[in-house]
Amino acid sequence: MTGDGLRKALAPSDVALFQNPEWAEQARAAFPAMFEQGLVGYTDDRLADGGGWDSFDVTGITCPVTVLHGKMDRMCDVVNAHHTAELVPTSRLVLYEELGHFSIEAKLIPAIRELLQH
Repeated sequence: MTGDGLRKALAPSDVALFQNPEWAEQARAAFPAMFEQGLVGYTDDRLADGGGWDSFDVTGITCPVTVLHGKMDRMCDVVNAHHTAELVPTSRLVLYEELGHFSIEAKLIPAIRELLQH
């Protein structure tokens, strides 16, 4: 599912995930749906978050927040996760050495479960 260009942009854990037939099948089904309406949905999302966090005060967040990031992410540098964790007062930064941009999804359900226990 990954061409050479994309493979270079992915962590080894992401490449392995793309090579997992079950995950690849789900991704092949889901990815086209993201752009089913062309770029309208993507554009609308970018306009909605265009102001970034200027539209609300993140220091007012009072619920627990977990910031997950794979240190091998080559698409979004880990510095962004550190920045988010510094801005959100109730956050806890959790980094995974071996995970990348897509493979971090394996940690989403456990993180949500942990947050729900609070």
